[in-house]
Amino acid sequence: MKAYLANVPTAIWALIALPGLVLTRCVVAAVVPQVVHAVVPEVVRNVLRVI
Repeated sequence: MKAYLANVPTAIWALIALPGLVLTRCVVAAVVPQVVHAVVPEVVRNVLRVI
């Protein structure tokens, strides 16, 4: 199995990795704003908005 995976073409690795990257981006885009909203106080958000 190790030898088979070592000989897989780059195009196949790209097709395997692409859905993972898309899913990761979607999760990060949904989770990071929620975490920032929960962690950063309202005053700091207002100051950053003014800047």
